[in-house]
Amino acid sequence: MLFSYQRSLPRQPVPSVQDTVRKYLESVRPILSDEDFDWTAVLAQEFLRLQASLLQWYLRLKSWWASNYVSDWWEEFVYLRSRNPLMVNSNYYMMDFLYVTPTPLQAARAGNAVHALLLYRHRLNRQEIPPVRGPQWVRDGGVVLWPLGHVGPGRQLTAHGFLQTLLMGMRPLCSAQYEKIFNTTRIPGVQKDYIRHLHDSQHVAVFHRGRFFRMGTHSRNSLLSPRALEQQFQRILDDPSPACPHEEHLAALTAAPRGTWAQARTSLKTQAAEALEAVEGAAFFVSLDAEPAGLTREDPAASLDAYAHALLAGRGHDRWFDKSFTLIVFSNGKLGLSVEHSWADCPISGHMWEFTLATECFQLGYSTDGHCKGHPDPTLPQPQRLQWDLPDQIHSSISLALRGAKILSENVDCHVVPFSLFGKSFIRRCHLSSDSFIQIALQLAHFRVSWVPHPQPPQGLSPPEPPRPAPPRFLVVAAIVGRPS
Repeated sequence: MLFSYQRSLPRQPVPSVQDTVRKYLESVRPILSDEDFDWTAVLAQEFLRLQASLLQWYLRLKSWWASNYVSDWWEEFVYLRSRNPLMVNSNYYMMDFLYVTPTPLQAARAGNAVHALLLYRHRLNRQEIPPVRGPQWVRDGGVVLWPLGHVGPGRQLTAHGFLQTLLMGMRPLCSAQYEKIFNTTRIPGVQKDYIRHLHDSQHVAVFHRGRFFRMGTHSRNSLLSPRALEQQFQRILDDPSPACPHEEHLAALTAAPRGTWAQARTSLKTQAAEALEAVEGAAFFVSLDAEPAGLTREDPAASLDAYAHALLAGRGHDRWFDKSFTLIVFSNGKLGLSVEHSWADCPISGHMWEFTLATECFQLGYSTDGHCKGHPDPTLPQPQRLQWDLPDQIHSSISLALRGAKILSENVDCHVVPFSLFGKSFIRRCHLSSDSFIQIALQLAHFRVSWVPHPQPPQGLSPPEPPRPAPPRFLVVAAIVGRPS
C-alpha cells in the first residue's frame, strides 16, 4: 500500500553545524576572490562562535517532533511566501509523446486522458499504487557500489557490502506528496499563499474559447466512461455561446503577482463565489486549446519550441495556474500538463503522467475512427456554463494582469532539443545521480561561456532545478572538458 511505510521511514537527520559551515565555504570558494573568501571565512567562524550553538539546538528540538525538520519551511519560504507570478517562475510543464498522437480528435483525447487520470486517482485513494523504492549509493570501504545489486567490473564486495547491496532498491521513499495531486488549489494571500486540498471532487473545470464550464466526471455510482467524457467535451467544443466581457482573460489573474491576485480574488469571491468555487474545487483544470501543437516534420526545432512555450505559459490567460495541474488538450489531439510546484516535486507528477499516457493510449485505446471506445450516453446533462458576475473594480486588474503575463511570456526564450545519444543507464555507469549529472552539464555550459562557475541564484526566482554552487573539484573537471577545442 502506498502509505504503509510512512511511519517506519527514518527521520531527516540534522547535520552538524560544523559540516554545514564547511560545505558552505567549499561551495562559495570558486566564485569568490581570495580577499572576499577570507572575509567570508572570518564571518563563518564568528557565526560558529556566537550564534550557531543556539540555532542548532532549536533545529534539533524541531527535529524531535517533526518527521522532517526542513520540509514545512521549504514549502512556506521557497514557495508559499514568494510573491512572484507562478507562470514561468514556479510552474513547470510535461509533454506528450513526441512522435505519436493516438488520435487527432481533441474531444476523444481529452476523454481518454481525463478517464485515465481519474483511474489513477481511484488507485491513489485505495492506496493501490506501490511506494517508489529508490536505489541507494553505498560506500563500502571507500568503494562506491552500484545500484540495484550490480557491482562494477573489478570491484570487491565484503559480506557487509553484499548485505547492503541486497537492500538497494528495496527501501521505500516517502509518499506524502502524493496526497495533494488531485482536488488541490493554491489560494493566493497578500503575504503568504496556502494550499487548499479537498477530500474528493466529482467534476473538472474546463476552459474553451474564453468560457468556463463545470463538467461532471461521475454518474451516480461510477466514473463516466471515456466515450461519455468525450461526448461531454464535444458538447463544450460545439457550444456557440460567446465569452462574457472580461471572462476570456479572467485566468490571467492567476499569472499575476500573488499579492495582486489575492486582492482581486477578494472581490471575485464576493461577486462570483459559485463560479470561483467550481474552478477551485475541481479535481483539476482542463484547457481545450484552439490551436494545434507538437513536433512537425516541416520545422521540428521551431515547432518543438512553440509546443514547450505553449505548455509553459500558453497565452497568459488560458491556464488556471493555481490548480495542482492543468491538462492541456490541443486541437490536433496533442496533450500536455502545466503543473503548480508547491504541492509536490516533479517525480510525483511525472509518475502520474507516465501512468496516464500509458493507460489512455495502450489500455483504453481508440476505435478505428479515432473516437474513444464504447458508446455515448445521451441521458447526461449538458456541461454547466459558469457565470461570472465580475465587479467593475476587477476589470482593470484583469487588464493589468494580462499585460504583465504577456510581457513575462515574451521574455521567455524556450528551446527544446530531443536528445537520444544516451540515457539514465549511462549516467548510472558513471556512478552519478541524474541530478548530479544535470548540475555538471549546467555548470559546464556556463563555464564555456563565461569561464567562471555559475553562482547560485536566489531560490525564490530559481527554476525547479537551479544551478547550484560548484564545488572546488568541479574546476578540475572544467579544466579537462570545459575548454572549447
